[in-house]
Amino acid sequence: MNRGQCEIARHVERVVAAVEKGGLLSRHPAQDRLARSWQRSLSKYQVDPGLATVPQVVTPQELREHRDRLDAFMRIARDGLDRLHAQLLPSNYCVLLTDATGVTVDFRTVPSLDKEFRAQGFRDGTRWSEMEEGTCGVGTSLVDGQPILVHRDEHFRSHNIGFTCSSAPIFGIDDRPLAVLDASALHSPENRDSQMLVFQMVIEKARLIEDAFAFHSLRDHWILQLGRTPELMTVHTDYLLAFDDMGLFVGGNRRARQELLQRPGRHIQTLSDLFDCSASDLLAAAHARPGQAIPLRITDNGERIFGLLRAPDVRRRAAQALPPSSTDPNACSESRGFSHLSTGDSRVRTNVQRALKVANRDIPVMLLGETGTGKEAFAKAVHDCSSRHKQPFVALNCAAIPESLIESELFGYRDGAFTGARSKGARGKILQSDQGTLFLDEIGDMPLVLQSRLLRVLAEGEVQPLGAEQPIPVKLHIICATHQNLPALVEEGRFREDLYYRLNGAVFILPPLREREDIGDVIDRVLAEEVRAMGREGLRLPPETREALMHHSWPGNIRQLRHAMRYACAICDSNLLHTAHFPPDLFFGPRLNGARLAPEATPVIAAPHTPALETPQAPLKEKDLRLRERMLETLKRHQWQVTVSAQELGMSRATFYRKLARLNIVPPNRRDF
Repeated sequence: MNRGQCEIARHVERVVAAVEKGGLLSRHPAQDRLARSWQRSLSKYQVDPGLATVPQVVTPQELREHRDRLDAFMRIARDGLDRLHAQLLPSNYCVLLTDATGVTVDFRTVPSLDKEFRAQGFRDGTRWSEMEEGTCGVGTSLVDGQPILVHRDEHFRSHNIGFTCSSAPIFGIDDRPLAVLDASALHSPENRDSQMLVFQMVIEKARLIEDAFAFHSLRDHWILQLGRTPELMTVHTDYLLAFDDMGLFVGGNRRARQELLQRPGRHIQTLSDLFDCSASDLLAAAHARPGQAIPLRITDNGERIFGLLRAPDVRRRAAQALPPSSTDPNACSESRGFSHLSTGDSRVRTNVQRALKVANRDIPVMLLGETGTGKEAFAKAVHDCSSRHKQPFVALNCAAIPESLIESELFGYRDGAFTGARSKGARGKILQSDQGTLFLDEIGDMPLVLQSRLLRVLAEGEVQPLGAEQPIPVKLHIICATHQNLPALVEEGRFREDLYYRLNGAVFILPPLREREDIGDVIDRVLAEEVRAMGREGLRLPPETREALMHHSWPGNIRQLRHAMRYACAICDSNLLHTAHFPPDLFFGPRLNGARLAPEATPVIAAPHTPALETPQAPLKEKDLRLRERMLETLKRHQWQVTVSAQELGMSRATFYRKLARLNIVPPNRRDF
């Protein structure tokens, strides 16, 4: 038996002695709580004290669900988490925040020890409940509802006996646990007292986070900050009490609820029940001495205390007075985002109304529609109307970049990562969009291997550039777009199912221009924009030209309309735009039937009678052989017309050409090359 096995055996014997024979863990005030926790761990939860495996981790989808439930709280807690981490980082402590089930929803590591921390289970998504880990800082503080220090072999499970963990629960204004703040180290002195300073720092930060969230939760009401030292009121608050316009208490922080509102023998409901003044007296005093502490006296014991009054959030009160569609505090500004888009079509208007509601939520957006329907413009509008509008909006067209370059474009690279790399490296699109929005156009064309890497970025909130040793934390909002049928691609194994469900949080279908109820308004708006850009303010459309444009099929949608209008404005010598001024193929050339090209209008790979070279140069996998056979059959049926063949197979032209090269499908007219 090696040293590690001996240590585990001794720990198991000690657990059994403590639980079954009443042996003491150690002689300190928390021993009774720890002993009860060991009893629960063995008898109630039946955790194996000798189990040396790493703690369980939830799936990325489950982690997202845990985070979504704490979205507002996590935004408020983040600053406290960062400050505690900065204080403890020199001593090699990681800092983590779990939800009320013990799942880690936010984590700050020690960069130099990150691999070691992860190997021991300290990461986002780890489960630290007492039911699964036995006695530990997070799990036991959740069960007891009190802060606790669990030091080294006070942990129940042998895997954890080298750690020291200081944990403090955080409660909501309803007295239910919201989260646990924890600071842990992999290595520490044996003396338990060496951790008392860290333990107190965790307790203090947890209380500050709890008070900040109480303030946030009660911000619609009058809030009275109370303290015994007026000079410290601006930086330190003992109590928070909230009341309505009638002076009726509606809540407070935990200390105020326990020490002021739940006084023995008293039924306290209003300000005058607690203090020797009414709500109107307090408001008058605050108005007379704005920003200054107001002396108050507690009626039942005569104790003097000082208060600062904070008025309700008038913006939220105003929002609550609006119709229901405008009351969402996370809704964004339509005028800032969508004002430049035509919204006369009922489907477009519904899309805009929904987008306004989700823009400030942590919900990925997926845009579906034919090419040219304005997916990037819609994505930019969602970004511009959100709270991220001052942060970067970064777009990447996955179909426009060669497969070999997409990875470096998206994830970036360090200097010397590959031959030809820039000497100083490059920040990829993901890092460029940190704190802002990343728009991935034609997401269906992203190679499978990069889909896996993107999924990891979304799940873990960090990106590792090519050639880099450490991942970099990143926070961004994802909007993706495609004209392809992604569920069909999932069925064919060409798109990851887990990534699909990660990206399609809010789906918007953009109608083609030919089906829009406001096609006339779109034509007028595009004309006005192009006329203004060229300085041709006198140009206008006669009724017959406008009618012809309105009845055109527009397979290229708004993009095609804009290019056609720009061309007409450029060549027109008069003030009237006639059909003759538009590109020759628009009205008089080959016509498009919906989104499908007629054979004579499609770029064609010439097909002489010489057979194509259909034998690949290198062995292909069975799946690739089946795809190659389908592509060849489709090309032959359409006389080697690439555009029509790509559309039938649900690919963009760029993807189709890449697969032609990879599968060594050589057109008949190029066999000599």
